[in-house]
Amino acid sequence: MKIVAWNCRGLGNRPAVRGLLGFQKAEEVDVLFLSETKQDEKGMRRFRRILNTGDMVVVDSVGKGGRLQCCGGGGSM
Repeated sequence: MKIVAWNCRGLGNRPAVRGLLGFQKAEEVDVLFLSETKQDEKGMRRFRRILNTGDMVVVDSVGKGGRLQCCGGGGSM
């Protein structure tokens, strides 16, 4: 099982998204933990569809900190 933690520092730019998608596909990641995403839950759900993951847990940010997200495929979470 491959578990990856990635400090996104925002997922608002296309190069970051493309890099993360490429990494996820190349490494066949089972669980992906994203921190500092700075996206609302609607944006994270859209991102989950792009990543094509089955499950997702989102923790809202407090203050100016970013949001946390954990994605897994095939009912693994």
